[in-house]
Amino acid sequence: MKKLLLLAIVALTVMAGCTKANPVYKVGVGSVTTIQPRAAVAETAGRIRVNTTYATVVLDKDGKFVSVSIDVSQQDGTFDVAGAIVAANAAQTKKEKGAAYGMKGSSAIGKEWDEQIAALEAWMVGKTLAEVKALPLTEGKIKDGEDLKSSVTITVTDYLAAVEKAVANAVELQNVAKVGGASFTTIQPRAAVAETAGRIRVNVTFAAVALDKDGKVVATMIDVAQNDGTFDVAGAIVAAAPAATKKEKGAAYGMKGSSAIGKEWNEQIAALEAWAAGKTLAEVKALPLTEGKIKDGEDLKSSVTVTVTDYLAAFEKAVAAAKDLAAK
Repeated sequence: MKKLLLLAIVALTVMAGCTKANPVYKVGVGSVTTIQPRAAVAETAGRIRVNTTYATVVLDKDGKFVSVSIDVSQQDGTFDVAGAIVAANAAQTKKEKGAAYGMKGSSAIGKEWDEQIAALEAWMVGKTLAEVKALPLTEGKIKDGEDLKSSVTITVTDYLAAVEKAVANAVELQNVAKVGGASFTTIQPRAAVAETAGRIRVNVTFAAVALDKDGKVVATMIDVAQNDGTFDVAGAIVAAAPAATKKEKGAAYGMKGSSAIGKEWNEQIAALEAWAAGKTLAEVKALPLTEGKIKDGEDLKSSVTVTVTDYLAAFEKAVAAAKDLAAK
């Protein structure tokens, strides 16, 4: 009896040690997009501004935030009163711009955007989603009288919405040492002609990556916020409404029918994510490509025929942004 009791105590001690040394985390990523259109007039170019806010979150076993990372890919495409493209170049995210974003000079508290978002992220750590959502707001800004107001005066509506979606998408993972999130953006402009509306298409590929202590991928989560704003040959806005992400669309994205392997976009990205598991960044980057697509003869080619250049670029940036959870 004493022997059985001793074995039970040893087993519980080992389990407790393993749990402490190897906690289970939930990791997720999510985004929200808004579009701000402006028609062209003689003095001012028209503009399609696409703001994609994405968040990467890590939760502990009690549903409390261990880590939160929020960023915004704010992209502009401009056009004139004849529907011709004026400019459409992908810009850095707000966090990547840092002091160059230029908010500090006009901020009532003298803080840049990246400083304010860092304060919001830090405030969330240790809280549950319910506690974060209970933050008192007035017209999207933190209510006067709240302690956080001294560090965050920007509108936080989209940031909280992206965090909530990231939590909804979170999955349980083990052996996670570091987590990072980042994005890679491209813009596809098209001038307006008599028969066809002009278009500014913004593709924000965002990724969350969880790594183990050896730098190998535990999990990868990749999605694309693809949004269009259209305009006519007089520079007037035709349409500008945000769309669901490619992963959110699922079968409705409509790739399966034209796919040579009969697989939808979300199925192909799931295969790519699964393939990356257990690999290092160097091994993922070594994937042989031909014009951005997986080279013929590679096993993964049977599951992934989409162009993967942007996905791998976002993945690499996410790995570079990964932070050690032990330091949290």
